Amino acid sequence: MNKQLKAVLIILIAFVVSAIPTLSVSASQATSYTYTLDEKGYYTRTQDAYLPDKTITDLGLSAPEDLFIDSDNMLYIADSANLRIVKYDINNGKVAGILTYEEFANPKGVYVTKKGDIYVADPRAKKVFHFDKNFNFVEGFAKPTTPSFADTKFEPIRIAVDNSGNMYIVGEGVYNGIIQLAHTGEFLGYFTVNKTKLSLPQAIQNAIFTRAQLENLVDRVPTTFSNVFIDKSGIVYSTTMGTHTDGLKKHNTAGGNMFKNPVWGYDSMTDVYVDNQGIIYTSETSGYIDIYSSSGELIFEFGSYVFDVDVSGLFASLPTIAVDNNGNIWAVDGQKGYLQSFKPTDYALMVYNSMGLYEKGLYEEALDKWTEVLKLNQMSVLAHNGVGKAYLHAGKYEEAMEHFKVAGNRDYYSEAFWEVRNAWIQDNLPIFAGVIALLWFVSFLVKKLDKKRKVRTFKRNVSNKLYNLPILGEVLYALKIPKHPIDRYYDIRVNRKGTTRGATILYALFFIVYMAYKTSKGFIYQFVAIEDLDINAIVIGFFTILILFIVCNYLVTSIKDGDGSFKQVYMIPAYGVMPIMISMVAITIMSYFLTNNEAFLLTIILYIGLIWSVISIFLGFQTVHDYTTKETVSSMIITVVFMIIAAIMALIVIIMWEQLWQFLQTLAKEMTRNVLG
Repeated sequence: MNKQLKAVLIILIAFVVSAIPTLSVSASQATSYTYTLDEKGYYTRTQDAYLPDKTITDLGLSAPEDLFIDSDNMLYIADSANLRIVKYDINNGKVAGILTYEEFANPKGVYVTKKGDIYVADPRAKKVFHFDKNFNFVEGFAKPTTPSFADTKFEPIRIAVDNSGNMYIVGEGVYNGIIQLAHTGEFLGYFTVNKTKLSLPQAIQNAIFTRAQLENLVDRVPTTFSNVFIDKSGIVYSTTMGTHTDGLKKHNTAGGNMFKNPVWGYDSMTDVYVDNQGIIYTSETSGYIDIYSSSGELIFEFGSYVFDVDVSGLFASLPTIAVDNNGNIWAVDGQKGYLQSFKPTDYALMVYNSMGLYEKGLYEEALDKWTEVLKLNQMSVLAHNGVGKAYLHAGKYEEAMEHFKVAGNRDYYSEAFWEVRNAWIQDNLPIFAGVIALLWFVSFLVKKLDKKRKVRTFKRNVSNKLYNLPILGEVLYALKIPKHPIDRYYDIRVNRKGTTRGATILYALFFIVYMAYKTSKGFIYQFVAIEDLDINAIVIGFFTILILFIVCNYLVTSIKDGDGSFKQVYMIPAYGVMPIMISMVAITIMSYFLTNNEAFLLTIILYIGLIWSVISIFLGFQTVHDYTTKETVSSMIITVVFMIIAAIMALIVIIMWEQLWQFLQTLAKEMTRNVLG
């Protein structure tokens, strides 16, 4: 009986297990995360863009420095320490040839032209070597004999060649720029040069040092280029190490940077490669690979740094990359000497396909593809930008604005908004013109019919009643300050106008207007989202600076025989900020109706209000304290110095108090532990 029962239970369990659906679990092959930028410009994770594919360790590479892939999918490797160029057939995974030459001393750069000619840059040999496609030596290019090149050393580490045979050479330690040689070896000049960027101490030195002192300092030289590349269209690209904002450049024929905005990247950019679609790939010494659109917009970033372990797709040193005809990325580890390839995922191919359709002008097809990308990643900035651009070209400007807003793209949002605003103005222009004409006609009739000036008298009486109201009049008195600041502040000095209550209300209004200005402008001009603002710091900073200014100015003017009381010092800034308050209100409102092209209007309004307020407050202190202009300037400078000293002292007290509090807490814990055992 027991055996029969066990048999029944086994059959029942087997039936239940077989009825449970099988779960398919798949794990990503990626050994590093893929990142892109969110709408705020911060790095954020996204779907895997590339997965490690082939890891080739049997080529015997030693300190490989450069890669190049020709139109036949042949990979050329500058195997530096082995003094050779390895030709590797990507299609069958075999070595197709080895290029060696007796004069090779340290071949670091390799470039192959459309005809198959091979150019090798060797810094130790101080030459560029030219071979034909069959590895036969053609000629060598040593240091140009041109007098203008006499003081420049010629140690080529990277090279690119255009369709005319002109060579673009990155020389080791050459600060003058990318060396350009003709196909004959004649020196043509420097194609482009990096600008010298001064640090803050260097800028201060330039401002205060004499010419003789500056000559004794270490030379200020620009950063050197790390690589150069020429795409199929003949456009030159370059990379620079030691900078975060200009590491990657796309040059026009004059050598200028074609990117509208600086391309943000790491300061260790080693190589750049551009595929047939115009997508830009860069490598970093630390093992990261960045991928950009043709306009310099970051698409993907992946990779990482490892040293003491061997992980597929991660590098101890990443000196170079290349992209084959199938879209696979190839890279070498400069320290470990292995060759690694990365295969794009379906998600990456979908993104590239969408970008390609847009570049070809197939906007409807691009819109469909970008919509598919959005289904996979609703917060993809790339996809929202792509959809927005497609809508923009289709004339659907409101829809484009929605997607550009999600993507945080203010430039394209401004373009779409301009079209929407233009259509709205055209639809409502007759109404505006009619209202303006009506107002002008009513004003004209009033002037003609009001011969006894009853309307003007009525307006004056209403204004006087408002100014005589207990609280409202005290606040509205600030409107009279900008017109006649000296006279109006004199009334405050003799205690005929203005009150501390009115000044307090004005400070409160100024704070409200300032917070609205900081947090509530239109999308185009609200560069920092409200949730990213440190509201506490803004509030504390506003009132701290205000209180410090009032207190320090009163103390300074008391020492310097100023006639103003603390009450009057408290009132002067409050009654002088009306112009900047009006400017901030106007800017906040206008920011919802202006595009990027009208930004200068807001700047002008802000500066007018700020300068007007500063002048009013300055004249207020001069009038109330009965100072000369020189004495007023002196008191203001000393006030600012006192504010800085007070802030430093407060910071020291806070730090010391925190340390004392931590000591007391530690002491209390020790006493409690000892008492309680």
